[in-house]
Amino acid sequence: MSALPLAAPETAQSSTATRPASAFPATTAAVVALVVTALFVLTQLYAAIPLIAPISADLGGDSTFALSTAFSLSYAIGFLIWGPLADQYGHRRVLMIGLAALAATTLGTALSSTLPALGTLRALQGFTAASFAPVALAYLAEAVHPRRRPLAIGAMSTAFLVAGVAGQVLASTVALAIGWPWVFGLSGAILVVCLGGVAVMLAEPQRPLRAGRLAQQFAALARVARMPRMLLLAVAHLTLLLGFVAMYTAVGPHVETLGLDAAQVIWLRLAGLPGMFAALAVGPLARRLGTDGVARLGFAIGAAGLVAEALLSASLVGIAATSLIYVVGVALAIPAMITLFGETAAPQRAGGMALNGFVLFLGASLGPLVAAIGVPFPALLSRLAGLALLAVLSLTVFARPRRDDATRAPQRVA
Repeated sequence: MSALPLAAPETAQSSTATRPASAFPATTAAVVALVVTALFVLTQLYAAIPLIAPISADLGGDSTFALSTAFSLSYAIGFLIWGPLADQYGHRRVLMIGLAALAATTLGTALSSTLPALGTLRALQGFTAASFAPVALAYLAEAVHPRRRPLAIGAMSTAFLVAGVAGQVLASTVALAIGWPWVFGLSGAILVVCLGGVAVMLAEPQRPLRAGRLAQQFAALARVARMPRMLLLAVAHLTLLLGFVAMYTAVGPHVETLGLDAAQVIWLRLAGLPGMFAALAVGPLARRLGTDGVARLGFAIGAAGLVAEALLSASLVGIAATSLIYVVGVALAIPAMITLFGETAAPQRAGGMALNGFVLFLGASLGPLVAAIGVPFPALLSRLAGLALLAVLSLTVFARPRRDDATRAPQRVA
């Protein structure tokens, strides 16, 4: 996934080009440890999608908000907190603290016996999980040698995307076999192992602590959030995981009305997994279309997939095929959007990445609520397609200033 690293490593490469090779301490084993951890951290977000029904039945009420929205909203807010903290106090230190807290809250979630307890623990789980993605990407941008950096961050980013489908499948399989609490119990145990791997494998480059500058980190983030072009990106970005989570939340109950049981729904969810690897094409496409062009293409493909899925919603084969098209669009859009956030926020790229995560997962927190509004499945898909087209429009407006600057530049030189 060569496009995704552009948001952060450009700055890292320019500022570290003269550093000796020994100043990049991240080994292959360290990268593997982070990639595996990324998969299981993001699994905690997407596991909620197939677990809403069994947990609601077990705890005696609608678990949508407690299970899904509480996690996603806290996860989004956490991006705004953990990124500046890591820049201030060190990436490895924050990763260790965050993973330890995430493992503890995940194990605690397995013991939830009421919806209020579940909601509280899922909110804590979401906030602690947010310590991983922005900090791990920043670590790789700083600690991996520039020659290996695109591959390392590409592998990490692919793990984030694959978790969108794999998390649903793993949660469904475990819940059907031994019960939903074991989803969190086993995940907590795996996260403890991941914490050990990170502790052993990661070494942070030598750098001075930035004493007294934490407030400045948050002030820079606020300045980035007020940029007009950043707001245009945010409008588009908000729709991305909103649509993804809403579609997959609603598709399970819908296909059960068509005759699939819970075990068979797992295979339907797997249909979209190959589409995640479309992210690997973002780099070559960006060289032809521009990064904003790839983002628009992703949203347009996503809208087309949703419309086709609405038209074929009475066919299981049709749903499987069209959901794959939709996932391809999402997989193209996410890396391109992350790159655009980083480029637009420059030189405050850290703030841009934090804002990117906040907006993206704020949309994810709204997805289950949108899926629960009670409209028929085809109507829901049509509305989500409309949001994807709104994103295309917002990105079209976003791209105009840059094009105008490009056309005026030769005139100023002359």
